[in-house]
Amino acid sequence: MMVAPRSFASYRYWPLCCGLSLGIGGVVLGGWLARDHELPKAFAVTSQSDDKFAVCTVTMDGLNTEAFFMLDVDTGDISGGMLNVTGQFGGSYKHNVLKDLGFKPGQAKNPKFLLVSGLAALTRQRVAQSVLYVTDSSTGTTAAYAIPWNAQQAQGVSPLELLNVVRPRGGGPKAP
Repeated sequence: MMVAPRSFASYRYWPLCCGLSLGIGGVVLGGWLARDHELPKAFAVTSQSDDKFAVCTVTMDGLNTEAFFMLDVDTGDISGGMLNVTGQFGGSYKHNVLKDLGFKPGQAKNPKFLLVSGLAALTRQRVAQSVLYVTDSSTGTTAAYAIPWNAQQAQGVSPLELLNVVRPRGGGPKAP
């Protein structure tokens, strides 16, 4: 009587061999990806508003530094800042948007504003990689602001720099 040779599948170490092979393959693939290919980086900015305040976060220099901005809807004042390594707000920003959006002093009755941030590759020196957009919800008028930024001098209060204003309902440059 002839006995058939045992197949590889019948060995009791088969699951261990497969697991080791998959594990080694994963380590090799992971090392190859990390060494030869840039893995995608993700970041998130947030915006939220209600009838009194609009807030958002922005990236200042890539993924390393983030700032927080708040727009007081009643006054039109934007204030912002970023946390330093000790967990305290270091640099800070202040600006009033009412004049930029076409309001005359005392004219803003129950204003409604939106505040969002976006990325920008501006050619200006010493500004963040993000910009702030403030929109008057009743007219659509939108102002774009550069954020002064120098990582070595992130102290004191800086004003925002008005870049441009668009007015989709007349009275100035049209929205793109």
